[in-house]
Amino acid sequence: MKTHNPIAAILFTLILGVSCICSAQIKGTIWDVRDIYQIPAYQTLSADSALEIIYQGLKYKGRPQNVYAYYASPGTLKGDRTKDKNLPAVVLVHGGGGTAFKKWAIMWAKKGYAAIAMDLRGNDGTKKHIEGGFDEPDGQTPYFTITPGLNEQWMYQAVADVILAHNLIRSFKEVDPKRTALTGISWGGIITCLLAGIDDRYQAAVPVYGCGYLFENSEMRKSLDLLNAADRQTWVTQYDPSQYLAKAKMPMLFINGTNDGHFFLDSYAKTYNLVKNRNISVKIGLKHNHAFGWGNAEIYPFIDSYVNSSPGLATLDKPKITKECITAEVKATVALNTAYLNYTTDTNPSLKDRKWQQMEVELKNNRISTAAIPNGTRIWYFSVTDERGLQTSGDLQWSEPNK
Repeated sequence: MKTHNPIAAILFTLILGVSCICSAQIKGTIWDVRDIYQIPAYQTLSADSALEIIYQGLKYKGRPQNVYAYYASPGTLKGDRTKDKNLPAVVLVHGGGGTAFKKWAIMWAKKGYAAIAMDLRGNDGTKKHIEGGFDEPDGQTPYFTITPGLNEQWMYQAVADVILAHNLIRSFKEVDPKRTALTGISWGGIITCLLAGIDDRYQAAVPVYGCGYLFENSEMRKSLDLLNAADRQTWVTQYDPSQYLAKAKMPMLFINGTNDGHFFLDSYAKTYNLVKNRNISVKIGLKHNHAFGWGNAEIYPFIDSYVNSSPGLATLDKPKITKECITAEVKATVALNTAYLNYTTDTNPSLKDRKWQQMEVELKNNRISTAAIPNGTRIWYFSVTDERGLQTSGDLQWSEPNK
């Protein structure tokens, strides 16, 4: 672990006799253990525009795991946390190869939120391993390793780390524990989908790229298929979001690209269809990395609409298809600018390699309409852009050629 100014360091803060009343949904899952319901002890290592902290995770190799994180708020940006009061909070979950991103936490603090961004790989913010952190063999995250003990499995610890980060940020006196949200990028999106079904304390959740049904069609299926049959089934049962997401109670926004190289549209559609209260933003040409992920402008307004009652995103009803035309009603609190038909006629068996096209269609009185979809279309969906430039989509529609 790197050396810090000892004056700035605070010994682990033990919160005695105080437990965190966690989501009842956790009951009966593999995370239903005593320590998951506690506010974790934590240590502040340094403080500038964000606090650099280490908090205690679940037991790992016979002792509590150390988890590194950044915490930022409007007060930390100004160097005076006493000004922070009644803040909404957001929990930020990185993807594969990532870490606790200070920049990400500060981005939300600038929007008036308390934010915690933790590292799930046993590292600090510079990706250096910390003492007592999770051990990655050869620096490679063991996403799919099934070991005899749950506490040695990366997915088990990673999900627990996020639950405990949520416990911790909700315990801060400046945070309103009834106004929290969750968002994750890529593998963090997988964890966000999973957690949406087992931690109902969040008021909103936004998985970016990540989805469930990884065992059916995703880039991750290759790694899953390398496991023996028993371990593969164990992983799917314990960790695939499809096992949990139908229990999600909070509104969710699903963001992905049409040609994402890791999460393919068929598994993606099956995932979001598990959630009743959902919004979707599928984008042609969306690139895949952390910066592009958290840079989707729709994330903040969606979350803010549920924790601060600000104007939210448009939602599209299921299309109505007749012989004369195809229509879809749009619900919006912000004026809409344009509507599009997004479609692919490409028959490439690899969904991530299909070419997509877009054409503007009629939008009048919050109603989308088009005479027909192009011949040979295989997958299509409507989308709208509001006057803020925010894009939301309808459900993906799958069709046979010439129908």
